[in-house]
Parts: sequence; C-alpha cells; structure tokens
Amino acid sequence: MRIIGAMETPDGRWRVEVVARGGGRREYQIRHDGVLIEYLAIASVQRILGEAGVDMADLVEVPVQGAA
Repeated sequence: MRIIGAMETPDGRWRVEVVARGGGRREYQIRHDGVLIEYLAIASVQRILGEAGVDMADLVEVPVQGAA
C-alpha cells in the first residue's frame, strides 16, 4: 500500500488519501479525528463527506511525502 495523493479540508479536520494497492488497484481512505476508514470507492468517500456536511469542492490538495 502506498499513498499517492491527498486532499484536506482547509482546517485539516478531514483528509482523503488516494491509495495504490497490489495489482494496480486504487482506493481511497478518510482520516478524521484520529479515525481511519479504509478500502473506499470514490462514491463512498462522497457519501461519507456529504453526510458530515463536507463539500468535496472545498478540499485542497496537500503534499504527500514520497508520492509519485
């Protein structure tokens, strides 16, 4: 598993990471208040953030150390 990209809310409370897993598969994970939710499809990310009142348009790209 390797994190290849990340976006956060401007306050840093919500973070969405793009993860490369074996076989070239890409998935997403969300970090919020010390909780990690893994193995997500983009539709799940949209649903979780939407239910929390977070607009994906408000996310900003943030650097990931070692990302390609």
